[in-house]
Amino acid sequence: MFERVLVCGIYALTPVHAGSGIEINSPVDLPIQREKHTQFPVIQGQTLKGVLRRKYYSEICKNKNNAKERTEAIFGPETDRADEHAGAVSICDARILLFPVRSLKGVFAYVTCPIVLERLRRDFEIARISNEVPSFEFGEDEVIVSSDSELVVDDSVVLEDVVLKANKEDLNDLTGIINKLLPNGTNIKNRVAVLSNDVFKQFVTTSTEIVARIRIDQEKGTVAKGALWYEEYLPADTLLYSLILAGHPRKKVDGINSDEDVVKELSAFDGMVIQIGGNETIGKGFSKLKVM
Repeated sequence: MFERVLVCGIYALTPVHAGSGIEINSPVDLPIQREKHTQFPVIQGQTLKGVLRRKYYSEICKNKNNAKERTEAIFGPETDRADEHAGAVSICDARILLFPVRSLKGVFAYVTCPIVLERLRRDFEIARISNEVPSFEFGEDEVIVSSDSELVVDDSVVLEDVVLKANKEDLNDLTGIINKLLPNGTNIKNRVAVLSNDVFKQFVTTSTEIVARIRIDQEKGTVAKGALWYEEYLPADTLLYSLILAGHPRKKVDGINSDEDVVKELSAFDGMVIQIGGNETIGKGFSKLKVM
């Protein structure tokens, strides 16, 4: 039974490759994780849990004598002892909230859509967070932007090669809610754009970063035979969020005896930088957390 819920914002500082493995029918050799029914990018809960577990053990508990016991009390024992007891947290998949798209004016836009905002509204209800995530109605060829948006050119917004009619509205309520999930100092106010669901899906499926990778034959100094492949990345400045459900620890240790203690420990993630997914040694996956 989980008594408390935290909402954790995940802001990509560098491109992120949370991979789904090799997919035969994919045009990319190593694609990112996606939802089956929407094709929206996602970071699976088990991926995120492993990253948070390692970060908790190596940094939050680094000066504590019982670091291993504290880690197992919250996240559960190692896999080979998983039958001993469950952890005190359940970490949900990280869902997309804002996706960066190149803009003719304003450099780039943070785009979202009604389906994404409806999911955010439902997740906030699960977390018992009082909120008023606004809803929008507009045409397929329109985009909702703020009255002082940096993206507008002659009453239009041009994103990649898509031209949309600018519909200016007050987005202060929306940006105020999203700001609670962003690292301190990140300014999105004049660059948020609410697209139709179909246009948003088009961008998150076609505007991710595709990187060619090779392996050099050390003796010849040329590309090794067959060593060319393509990897997909979520671009930097993507914002995702995840729900973290916390309950009473089944194995109590000094300092972690209740769900309040678990929440207190998890709150230490606020403001931390973590690395998610593959290619850590080439600087990929750096993300900054914001815990509500």
